[in-house]
Amino acid sequence: ERMFGIDARRQLPQWQKQTLSQWWNCRIGSPSSSVAPQKAVLFKDTFTNYFEPEIGIAAIELCEAAGIRIGLAPNHCCGRPLISQGMLNQAREYARKNVQSLFPVVQKGLKIVVCEPSCLSALCEDAPALLRGEEQEKAKAIAESCLLFEEFMEMASRSGNGDLSFISGPSKILLHGHCHQKAMGRVAPAKVLLSRIPDCRVVDLDAGCCGMAGSFGYMKAHYDVSCQIAERQLLPAVREKDSETVVVASGTSCRHQVRDLSGESALHPALLLRSLL
Repeated sequence: ERMFGIDARRQLPQWQKQTLSQWWNCRIGSPSSSVAPQKAVLFKDTFTNYFEPEIGIAAIELCEAAGIRIGLAPNHCCGRPLISQGMLNQAREYARKNVQSLFPVVQKGLKIVVCEPSCLSALCEDAPALLRGEEQEKAKAIAESCLLFEEFMEMASRSGNGDLSFISGPSKILLHGHCHQKAMGRVAPAKVLLSRIPDCRVVDLDAGCCGMAGSFGYMKAHYDVSCQIAERQLLPAVREKDSETVVVASGTSCRHQVRDLSGESALHPALLLRSLL
């Protein structure tokens, strides 16, 4: 708290011993090595790769269970942490690196699947705005090929390619959309996908911002405001839920806010759906 201004009441994300990239490289006899044509790659965002690799693993396993061959993208950080701190020159360099590594993927006709909404926003909106000329055009092509995980899975299910069957789970889901997810209009596919769980009612909380807003809520100077924002609608709904109800949120900031301030766990859609295969 004294050194960095991070409020002592916050729980920092925990580094994992095995990253998503390391897990992928250690796989033996994976279904992804089958002769089926590859359809997509998973963007290994910083949060998923280092802090919550189980989310990326669940997303990959769901795709494979649906008969969708998916690889791991050769990407760099999307630049979202840099952009949020106004470090645009550094973010521009990451955007350039991602154009170099991801444009060949797009040229092959593959989709880029993203688990973290803030990273999707950086790829689809910020990267094209930061670049110019040929790099900008390539960034736009990459953006058009990027999909949020829930969006990708629902599209695959709707088209008949990748239909999944789930067992019964929670009777009710409280769905909290990440701010970038809502701004991009991508909450609806998540609601439809989660509604495929038998005998489950999905409620979009439409609670506004959770109050964490990236690193904002971690700072001592912002802690009280962060809590007040969460108390408007999100936290009361979480506290009032019964034991048959689960909270689902795609954003890592949102999940940490719920855990820190209520003690309840919020799940990424991939983790919940993987548990119900």
